[in-house]
This record gives sequence, structure tokens and C-alpha cells, in this order.
Amino acid sequence: MKRIVRFGFSLFLLYTFIFPNQGQASPSVKSGALTPPPPVLIQPFTFFDPNFSYLERGGSYIAEIANGNLDIWGDTSATVRVDKIGVELTLQRWTGTSWIDVISGSPGISTNSAYMYQSHILSSVARGYYYRTKSFHWIIEGAAYESGTRYSGTLLLSL
Repeated sequence: MKRIVRFGFSLFLLYTFIFPNQGQASPSVKSGALTPPPPVLIQPFTFFDPNFSYLERGGSYIAEIANGNLDIWGDTSATVRVDKIGVELTLQRWTGTSWIDVISGSPGISTNSAYMYQSHILSSVARGYYYRTKSFHWIIEGAAYESGTRYSGTLLLSL
């Protein structure tokens, strides 16, 4: 038992030395930012249940258009034409310690037996912060309901 504990602790120390900032916010603030950057995660994106029959893919994206204006968008794809397909977008800002919701869009939904649905939000936001898009994707086909959440990468909107 002691060997197992020592081995586990050794692996933890090795991981800590090889990847010292994984899962922790960096203490230094980048030029043009008002907060330290969000943690660098080993796996920043989420994945849908591989056993889903209809929800094939969902994406979440963010881009600066100009002068503090952001375009966030998301798309949901199905494996076949489905009864309903949709995506709900949320813009999130990093406070230096956690992500907070800044803007949430109305759930977008298509009932035209579509394979894919896409939604956009244009927004003016405060400069100097890190932003990301959170998207909630869903599909209804007959009695089946499948859903999942995705996150975009982060974007620093410099001062």
C-alpha cells in the first residue's frame, strides 16, 4: 500500500514539475489585459457523448470584429435530418478568478428537419478582458433528446 501511495505522489510531483501552470491562472498580467489570463487547461473543449445517435457535432467560436465589438457564433450538426435542432450562445468574461456570463442569446432553434443550425450574436464589450463563447447544443428526433455544451478558445480584447 505504501508503494502505491509513494508511486502516486511521485507521479503528482513529476507532473507538477513538467506542467507547472496546468489548471492554474498565471500570476502575471499580460500587456493590454486587466486580469491574469485564465488557466491553461489540458483539454479546453468538451466532447459530446459518443453514444449519441443524432447529435454529431457542435462548435463555439469568437472573433473581434473591430473596436471592442465581438462576433460570437455556434453551430450544431446532426447525423440525419432531425425534427428540431438548436444552439444557445453565451458570452463569458474572465474576472481573474472565474468565468462569468456577460450576454446570453435566446435559444435558436430550427424545426425544418435540418441537418445543421447556426446562430450569431454581435456585441460591444469592455476592453482589457479575456472572453470566450459557451454554447449549448441540442437535437430532438422523435422521443430522443441529445444535448451538450462546448466552449471556444479564449480571446484577449486588449486595451
